[in-house]
This record gives sequence, C-alpha cells and structure tokens, in this order.
Amino acid sequence: HDKMAANGHSGAGIKLDTLQDQLEAFIENLRVVGVITGDFQQNSQPVLNDRLNRVVENMRILDRLKDEYRDVQIPLPVLDYIDQGHNPELFTRHQLEQTLADHQAVQRKVQAYKEFRSQLIQQLEPAFPAEIKAYLATCQQK
Repeated sequence: HDKMAANGHSGAGIKLDTLQDQLEAFIENLRVVGVITGDFQQNSQPVLNDRLNRVVENMRILDRLKDEYRDVQIPLPVLDYIDQGHNPELFTRHQLEQTLADHQAVQRKVQAYKEFRSQLIQQLEPAFPAEIKAYLATCQQK
C-alpha cells in the first residue's frame, strides 16, 4: 500500500507494471539469446545456457501471471493498431485526431448541403413561388 500511495498506482496499475517488467525481462533475455546464437562460439555456451534458463524462468513467471489478466479485455482496434507497428500508448491520441478530422469533414459536408439548399430554393422560387413559400413556412415551424 505504501508503494501504491507513493507512486499513485492502483492495484491494477501495479499489476500491469509487474506484467510489463516481466515482459521486458523476457524480451531482453530473448534478444541476448539471439545475439549469442547469431555469433556463437564454444566459450559462450555457459552464458547461452544461463540466458536460456532465464528465458524458461520468465516463461514460468508469465504463465503464473496469466490468470490475473483473464478479466482484461483489449479492443480489437488496439490490437490492429499494434499489428501495424504503432505504439499502443498513442492509440487514444490517434483516435481523437481521426475523430476530429472526421468531424471537420462532416462539417464541410453540412456546409455544402446548406449552400446547396439555399441555391436550390433560389433557383426554384421563381418557378414554384407558392410551394417554396409553404416549404419555408413549414421549416420555420420546426
């Protein structure tokens, strides 16, 4: 609780930090194994064995942690965003930017329809004055 109060994390935040730490350790150990095997020499066998043991231990820890995350649901668009090589922490920002762009496009369409309506009324009024007058009266009542 002191750690939670000190850093402002909730229990869920600490739980996610633990998972993140374990995943980072796992990835780092895999990276080192890749470096060692990429330029393997006989004298690096003990280091490789040590790193492989660490990878196995990381996998055991992750396996134990998995049950704590059964209730976590990640929206499919977030996973798609990650699959595209983007940082998941930027997903919300990207969505807000996309929503703003979509809103601006809709506003331009609304403005175009208003201008079209005005032009249409202007063009039709000489030919159908009574109908246009009735239409405009109906619109004002709404």
